Amino acid sequence: MNAPDMHLATILAGLAAGETVCQQGGGEGVLGAIEALGARVRQHKDGATTITGVGNGCLLQPLTPVSLDASGEALLVAGLVAPYDMATRVVCTSGFDSDRVATLLDALAVMGIQAEAEGRDAIVFAGQAVANPAVHDAAGWGDDLVAAITFTALGMPGVTRIRHLPRDPAALVETFSRFGARIDVTAADGGWSLAVTGQTDMRAPADAGTKEDRA
Repeated sequence: MNAPDMHLATILAGLAAGETVCQQGGGEGVLGAIEALGARVRQHKDGATTITGVGNGCLLQPLTPVSLDASGEALLVAGLVAPYDMATRVVCTSGFDSDRVATLLDALAVMGIQAEAEGRDAIVFAGQAVANPAVHDAAGWGDDLVAAITFTALGMPGVTRIRHLPRDPAALVETFSRFGARIDVTAADGGWSLAVTGQTDMRAPADAGTKEDRA
C-alpha cells in the first residue's frame, strides 16, 4: 500500500500500549495529533522519537480541534477517532478533497457513526455510544481511506470487512500487525479483502519482544 508507513506506524504507536521507539518521527502534525489524544511523545537529540501509547480503546477527548497540514494524515486521524464516544473536530489546514471526505463519511455512516464535513477543512464527530462493524466495498478507494477505515474498525467490537481493494494490502497489514492488530487477508476475483477484528489488545513492538520499531 502507498499510505505512508511512517505515519501509520506513528499513529499505531500512539494507540498501542507501551513504548515504541521510532528512528524517524511521523511529522509534527501526526505527533501533535496523537499527543492531543493522550499519547506521550519524547523527541531525542539523535532524531529518534519515543512514543508511549494509550492502549486500544483508550484515546482521550482532545481539548482543542486536532489539526494537521496534509489531508492524507488528517483522514487517518479522522478514522482513528471516529468510533469513540466523544465530540471531536479534525482539521486539515490545507483543505480536504471533498470527494474523499464524502466517501469516508458514507462509510462511517454505514457503521452508525455521526460525522459531517464542516466547510472544506474540517470533519466534525458528534460522538455516539455505539458503532457497529460493517461490510465495505473499497473499489475506487485510495490507500489512505482503506487505512482510515481500518483504524475505525480497530476501535469497535466485531469484524469489519473491507472488500475489493484495488492493490495488494500486504504492507498495510504488516504495519498494523506489528502492533498486534488482527487482520485477515483473502485474495479473490483479482482483488483483495480484509477482515479486521476490533478491540484487540494492541501493544508496542518493544513489549512484544522487539527492542526497537524502526518506523
